[in-house]
Amino acid sequence: MTPKFKNFKHDNSGQVETYLFEVISKYTMLEIKTKFGKLCIAKVKLASESIERALNLCNDNCQIVSAKCHEEVIFATILAIKAFSSGRNTAKTIKGEILLRLAGVKQIKDAIKIIGARKGENLIIYFGVSDPCSSLKDFISSLGLREEPLKPCDEDEVKRGFERAAIIEAL
Repeated sequence: MTPKFKNFKHDNSGQVETYLFEVISKYTMLEIKTKFGKLCIAKVKLASESIERALNLCNDNCQIVSAKCHEEVIFATILAIKAFSSGRNTAKTIKGEILLRLAGVKQIKDAIKIIGARKGENLIIYFGVSDPCSSLKDFISSLGLREEPLKPCDEDEVKRGFERAAIIEAL
């Protein structure tokens, strides 16, 4: 995206100064409305010592993954919820189903190795609650974390992620 600039004029003791501010579109927390309810996703950086605490605080309506693309996490979450609503789930929980779909495997332990939360950038998604963004904000705040910008992924990378998530239906 090409940065846009805005002029800002400030009157300071009769003198007008002009500043250029670079306006860059930053995506932080993103809410998605689906026919299965609202989802909310954010990116955070986890330190090694905060991973276990984050996983313990992440309830049944929350998942933390080390995926690169938020688009594929959203897609996998929708497919997981849809699978549960129609009885086509493989995992025992929606959280587990999300992991399987993101990793494109049938075993939870393998999915955790591939896509589970780890040190560095992770995506957190909330689902199945009336106000998932509020729940996600509270969760992030309780861990003392801050959001990182959500940036769109390369189209080919997103397509590969969508294919991995959908292939579970055929396995």
